[in-house]
Parts: sequence; C-alpha cells; structure tokens
Amino acid sequence: MADTQRKKVSPIDDTANGAARTARIVNTSAVVERLPVGVLVCNVTSANVIEALFVNHFAREVFSLQETTPLPCPLDTIWNSADNHVLSGQILEVFRTARDTTFEWSIRAGVIERFLSSHLMPLLDHEGNVFQVICTIEDQTAEKLAERNLLHHAFHDALTGQPNRVLFRNKLEEAVSDCQREGHQTGCAVLIINIDRFQQINESFGHSAGDRFLISMASTLRRCIRSSDTLARLSGDEFAILVSRFKDVEEVEMISRRVHAAMQQPYDLDGNEVFTSVSIGVATTLSSSTHPEDLIRDADFAMHRAKGAGKARTEIYHRDSHQRARSQFHLETELRRAVERSELELYYQPIIDLKTSELHGFEGLTRWFHKERGFVSPVEFIPLAEETGVIVNLGRWAIKAACLQIKSWLDEMGPEKAVPINVNVSGIQFARDNVASVVEKALEESGIDGRFLRIELTESAIMANPMRISESLQRIRKLGVKVALDDFGTGYSSLNYLHQFPIDVIKIDRSFINQLERGNAPYKILHMIGMLAASLGHEVVAEGLEDIDHIEMLRTLEFGFGQGFYFSKPIKGTEATQIVRGDLPWSK
Repeated sequence: MADTQRKKVSPIDDTANGAARTARIVNTSAVVERLPVGVLVCNVTSANVIEALFVNHFAREVFSLQETTPLPCPLDTIWNSADNHVLSGQILEVFRTARDTTFEWSIRAGVIERFLSSHLMPLLDHEGNVFQVICTIEDQTAEKLAERNLLHHAFHDALTGQPNRVLFRNKLEEAVSDCQREGHQTGCAVLIINIDRFQQINESFGHSAGDRFLISMASTLRRCIRSSDTLARLSGDEFAILVSRFKDVEEVEMISRRVHAAMQQPYDLDGNEVFTSVSIGVATTLSSSTHPEDLIRDADFAMHRAKGAGKARTEIYHRDSHQRARSQFHLETELRRAVERSELELYYQPIIDLKTSELHGFEGLTRWFHKERGFVSPVEFIPLAEETGVIVNLGRWAIKAACLQIKSWLDEMGPEKAVPINVNVSGIQFARDNVASVVEKALEESGIDGRFLRIELTESAIMANPMRISESLQRIRKLGVKVALDDFGTGYSSLNYLHQFPIDVIKIDRSFINQLERGNAPYKILHMIGMLAASLGHEVVAEGLEDIDHIEMLRTLEFGFGQGFYFSKPIKGTEATQIVRGDLPWSK
C-alpha cells in the first residue's frame, strides 16, 4: 500500500504529468530554424575579426550557404567582403556602443541583387559588456523591386519606355542649374518635336499600328541624339529632346538636321511604307528664359510656328515673335469683351450712283477704337476674329446694328429717303452659324423690309463651303435681301459663280481699279464684265475710287455704282444720317 501511495504522489512516475511537462519544454533551436526571418549570431575575436556563430535556415537561403558550412567561421568566408561591408561596419558599431540599430543593405548573388533589412541587438555579459550580437534579416527584394517598378512607371512613358514629362522637367531643371553655375560658357536647349499628319496614320492603319509607329519613332529619335542628351515622350505624338549642354547653337541645329534627315526614310508599318515628317521648335537658355517651364513653353510655341509655316521644318524661339503672339492673345480677349459689351461701332461708306451722283446705299464697316491702343485696324482684328470664332458674334452684331440704323432712317424720313446697307459676312460665320436665321431675326426685331439690307461675301467664302452657302443665300434672298459678291476680280473662278449662286451685286475689287487705264487689259475686262452683268441683271459697284479719271472711265463703260475715298471715307452713323437727309459732300 505504501508502494502504491508512493506511486500516486510521485510526479516522475506519473505518466500524464510527464507528458504535460514535456509539452512545456520549448526547443528554441528548432523555433529559430523555422522562423521566416533570418537570424545571425556573431561575436568579435581579439583580432577584431567578426565570426558567425549561428546562421538559421532562412539566413542560409538568403546567403546561399550550404548546410555543411562549418560554424563558427569568419564573416568574410560566408560571402564577399565587398557585399558585407555595411553589415560588418554596423556589427562593430554595436559592439562599441552596445546600442540596437536598424538599417538596410543589399548583397549580390550572381546577377541577382537582394535587398535586406536588419536589426542588431547586443547580448551583454554580467559586467555589461557586449559578447555577442544578434542580427535579424528580412528579405525585402520583392517590395523594393515593386517600388522600383512603380517609380519607373511614374517617370517613364508606358508605351515607348522613354522618360515622361515629369522626369524630363526634372532633368531640365538639373541641366539649367548646371548651366547657371558655369555662367554663360554653356547653355542647354529644349527641342519639342511633333509628328506631322500622325492622325492620318491612326485613321489609315488603326491606333495599334499608330502605337507601333510611335515606338519606332522613339527608337529613331534616340539614334539622333548624343548619349548625354535626354529623349522624352510628352504626349500622344509629341516628343522632346533635352540637349543638356552645348557651347554653340550649331550643335543643337545639327541634332535638328539629323532628325529631319532620319524622317526621310520610310517606316515599315505592317508591310506598308509610311513617310512622315516632323515640326520642331527649339528654345535655349541663350534665347529664352532659364526657367524650365518657360523653356518648354517657348519651344512649344516655336514648334507651332513651324507647323504654321508649312511643317517639316525647325523654328528657333525668338522673344519678339512670342511677344507679338502674346499681344495677339490679349487682343483676342479684349475683342471678345468689346463684342460682348457693344464697344464696337459700325461706320458707313457711301455707295454712289455714278450717273446721277446720288446716294445709292452704304457699306457697313466695323470699327474698333480701343480705350488704350486707339484705332485698331480691321486688317488686324478681323483675321483674329475669324481665327478664334469671335467673328460669329461680331457678324451678328453688325447685322443687327445695320438694321437698327436703317430703322432710325425709316422712322425719320420714310422709305422714300432710306437707303440699303451692305453688311460683310465672313465665310467662317456661314460655316459656324445659321446666317439666314440671324438675318430673319434681325429684320423681324427691327421691323424693316429685307430690301434695305444687303449681304456681302467674298469668293473665298463661297469656295470654302459652296453647298451650305448656296442654301443659305437662297433663304436670304427669299427675305428680299440682296446678295453682293465682294472682291470680284481677285479670284480664279468668279465668272462661274455668277450663274451658280444667287448673286445680285458684283463689287469690283480696288486692286483691279488701280490698274485701270484707257484701252489697257483691265479696261477691256471691265467692259466685258459690265456687259455680262447687264445681261444677267446684276448691279456692278467699283470699289476704291480715288481718282476722277477712273470715275470718268467707269462712266464711259456705263458702270452703275462706285464707292471710295473720292466720295467719302467711312463715317459715323450721325454723319451718314446727314447724307441720307440730302447733304451730299461730294456734290459741293
């Protein structure tokens, strides 16, 4: 019984309790071996040599160590000292300071570079001295490569692999800083390159073929520049070259010439030979600003000038031309405001009956008196209005202003004294606006008859969109409004338009009148035009009359009407009203 009792209370002999005790024992060596983190334990010998005392399985894989590598061993025998110098230096520092530290480092195994992160912890003896250092090792290669990949995509074009706008600007900023440090001895340049007619390639072969063309284009441009220069793709069909350093602009021009020469060769696009050209704009720190954004802007401005000058060429930025463009931009803004605020004024040039010297009508001419610049010539602002689309609102305003002026004459003097006003309508307005509806609304709102309004347009306007304009003119004539063909004699097919389009009035251009001499070719041509117009039932108006001899010749040729400075310059509405009342200055 005593034996039985002894067995019951003895923990050694108790099978269940023995199993529990075994379960509580931790095999630290096995745990460390299975950690997903490398563990390296080191000490430093009296000869100041770092020895590896323990390397777990994860660390062995990182360092490509065989399981049979004997330990302890010097750290330099595990891998090349050129790779472990960072780790060695950090270990020695921990032995010296007895402080934890964390750092990143890398090793190279063949062609593979591994990025590691380590934490060093000192082990102290009873006297507080470091006798060993524990080094943990985490492999961050995947994260670092992913980070590098993201960084690459952030600064490089996905299609061509070339630097993008962000990286290009950074490199440009560095180049500008380098040039500034060297004074005026060197400069840097930006070339903006735009592919001419690239849209046609996309439309003809598809966008995927267009992408392949851009890749090939990048490769071609890369061969045209120096190794120190940078090629970037800024946007769809636009590339940029940074010439980081040059002493003479000739070096930059040479690169430009190489690019144009390379464009002479055809591209093989899916078995199709494709020829193209590029327009190049150049800005340098010698001719432009030294601010990176300004250089890019100025090169882009020069590139658009190259395109406007016919493409397949290079334009170098000059401040004077840019200043004019900026002035035009401000003028455009002010012109828009002038139209919106009704700050323009319609002037009137009389059209005279050459037989009786009586008033036949007026041509309404838009005048702009700028509050700061004074008189702005129509030669300057009308083309700008057409280019920017402001001409649509400008044309509407002119038609309405003419109708209101006619209304004032009708109210004061009645239809017996009132005369028609010709209003010039641009081809751009015909293309972008419903001119017939505009005329109809203006007549309705002013309450005047259509016979008092006339529409003038040029042959070039008709040539731009003949079908649309023909339909619009038909509607206009149904309102009782007559149509005048302006600048007759300056085009190449005006006679053809006389029977193809609903024309009522032919206006002979002043350049034709200026050549007029009795019996010469222009005289004979005008005689023919006069007879042709009479047979077709058209009025003929000669413009730009300044010489009494010309007027007498036109009367001999039985021309009906004329206008010009001989009779009157364009005048204000109040002065025109005086003429309508019967005060004819040319008859005095």
